[in-house]
Amino acid sequence: MEPLFLPNGAKFALERLESRGYEAYVVGGCVRDSLLGLSPHDWDLTTNATPDETAAAFSDCRLIDYGKKHGTVTVLFHGEPLEITTYRLDGVYTDNRHPASVTFSKTLADDLARRDFTVNAMAYHPARGLVDLFGGANDLARRAIRCVGNAETRFEEDGLRILRAVRFASALDFSLEPETGRAVHARVALLDHIARERIREEWNKLLLGKSPAKILSAYPDVAARAIPAFAGAGRVDPAALSAAPNDLIIRLSVLFHVYLSKENRLETADRAMRDLRYDNAAREETLAVLELAGADMDPAEAAVRRLLVSHAPQTLKRALEAKRCLGIPFPEKIPAVLETVLARGDCVALRDLAVNGRDLMNAGIPAGKPVGAVLNRLFEAVVEGDLPNRKDALLRAAADMRRPE
Repeated sequence: MEPLFLPNGAKFALERLESRGYEAYVVGGCVRDSLLGLSPHDWDLTTNATPDETAAAFSDCRLIDYGKKHGTVTVLFHGEPLEITTYRLDGVYTDNRHPASVTFSKTLADDLARRDFTVNAMAYHPARGLVDLFGGANDLARRAIRCVGNAETRFEEDGLRILRAVRFASALDFSLEPETGRAVHARVALLDHIARERIREEWNKLLLGKSPAKILSAYPDVAARAIPAFAGAGRVDPAALSAAPNDLIIRLSVLFHVYLSKENRLETADRAMRDLRYDNAAREETLAVLELAGADMDPAEAAVRRLLVSHAPQTLKRALEAKRCLGIPFPEKIPAVLETVLARGDCVALRDLAVNGRDLMNAGIPAGKPVGAVLNRLFEAVVEGDLPNRKDALLRAAADMRRPE
């Protein structure tokens, strides 16, 4: 195989450890991505140096050692983190999530054997080449996610690996190797023991992968464990999700529209997102897009301005994209009208109005509620297109509004 390109930070860390007499390799996702021709987001290393020995070797660098008891020391190289972990053996898993103990090892083989999937269980050294004890490179070539060792045992150790398996398959557009796929179905209930925040993290990565529709269609039981409201949906036509751009809000909105019945759709989606601990901004935006995607839209400029009064432009654009993915018809003119209204800078918020409360008080409108009432009436008239957003026109209209009928 061709040598892998290592960034300066990884080369520095390898050379520093070896200069102190230790063995070290880059390992895991960075090796996998490099073999796939992708740019790794992170570079992790594994070594026979203990955490204390690793920290001593990099004593002139800024270190983060909150993972030290589990064997990990993070070295900051020009601000970039390099996680360096001691070879280790995991003890018995007692909670379907974490090993009860961790034992440091002196052999790379021990460390690779404890990892989840073969494509993540490869190590590399510029002089010694690729160390692939479990056929990870072959699985990359056949585009398969396969557990290291017995799949059901791996999932029983850590139930989150079930979701990670389908997440990697979606992210890479791979399939699950048959034994691993059968084990996912057999042990899917283990996801019930995983913190909902961790489920959300993997779920988002799955949705933002290359083939979420294919994976969710093949593993509806995993979808139902992540979002229990999906339990009765069975195998859903993946066409709409396949058409969705790589935008989490749009993909969530499309998914909720496809999986949930029209009755109580918004309320059910809201409960699902609260259950998975989504932040308020993501939840509110998803619900807004979901509601607009199922609603009729008027192409008139005034109607578009009314929508912009209560929704950000990005929300409307996402809703139109969701409609397109779902095959929900909408007037062809709406995107162009939206762009025209935005480009022209039409008044869609009180702050855009050409007059303010002080202007109205100077014109004789009493302070307090009267000023607020007139401002709102002027704003509504401008949004509807009944008044131009010009100061002179608005002040004349305000004078008319304060005259008795």
